[in-house]
Amino acid sequence: MHIYRAGLSFAVTFLAAWLGARHADACTTFVHMVDGKVAIGRNYDWDMGQGLVIVNKRGVAKQAIPIGTGDRPLRWRSQHASVTFNQYGREMPNGGMNDAGLVIEVMWLNDSVFPPADARPAVNELQLVQYLLDSFATVAEVTQAMREVRVVSLYGKLHYLVCDRSGTCAAVEFLDGKLVVSPDARALANSTYAESAQALKKHGKRPMPKGSRSLERFVRASMLTASPPRKGEDAPATVFTVLDEVAQRDLTQWNLVYLPAEQRVYFRTRTNRRVKFLDLGRLDLSCGKPVKVLDIDADQEGDVSTRLGDYTEATNAALVAKSLAPIKAALPPAAGELLARYPALLPCTAP
Repeated sequence: MHIYRAGLSFAVTFLAAWLGARHADACTTFVHMVDGKVAIGRNYDWDMGQGLVIVNKRGVAKQAIPIGTGDRPLRWRSQHASVTFNQYGREMPNGGMNDAGLVIEVMWLNDSVFPPADARPAVNELQLVQYLLDSFATVAEVTQAMREVRVVSLYGKLHYLVCDRSGTCAAVEFLDGKLVVSPDARALANSTYAESAQALKKHGKRPMPKGSRSLERFVRASMLTASPPRKGEDAPATVFTVLDEVAQRDLTQWNLVYLPAEQRVYFRTRTNRRVKFLDLGRLDLSCGKPVKVLDIDADQEGDVSTRLGDYTEATNAALVAKSLAPIKAALPPAAGELLARYPALLPCTAP
């Protein structure tokens, strides 16, 4: 994969500077218990909404995209299949769920400071999500693994909410260059978990805040998920209701609802409000068959598990080109091509 090193180190500077100047208050994620079922809701808030729903296969040998001179890219083989939601190309997910029911979602955090260079293998902050979904089943396993890799910021300042099918969750953050894991986190927005938990405690039993700032969304999500669901609402409907309550006008692009025990995810978008769902357990998850994808804005409704198309490099290239278009003039000519072609370098190692 040495052919990728030449363009990406230049792209990093431009991408980080551009994305770092964009919306700081972006995204809300929470866990909700509905009739004994674990459900995770996530609003993706950004200024563009294109994306692919991608079914990632087991048995693929992977190496992290090289980031900087001297970094040792992380290597692994996917043990779990997953469904992810990607805006910057395949293998660079904004979040997703694997076949063990592990869910990982990213949110912006201006306070994030990633670790300084050291001897650990390196992975960027979006590909980290794919590595964790490929490799682990529980929050405890993720927590241990995070100590063994070094996360390097390629796109922006992020923190993570990680939940497994048991309902165990944790906030994972990088503060002052150090890993901070907050167990039992039930929601996350765009402030540190410690600051958010303090705001909720301080708010007490007063009426829910109505604003769209990070702490207001966190408190509102926490209060709503502590209340019983409306009579007659199933888990997806209940979580979509909470997502609507913490949505940001003109920014919320995707609404996602994960049901880990069922290996099912529901989704709708700003462009297409029709609810679609995908059952991971119904799909062929071996890497011997083509990777399956769906345009997140596809004009469909209901079960799309059998309506996915085959992944092509052209599909990935189109997504990458659209997502990088606002800064194309500032990027090296090969940056988009590198991200588009990268998945072709990942060999299937199982039948």
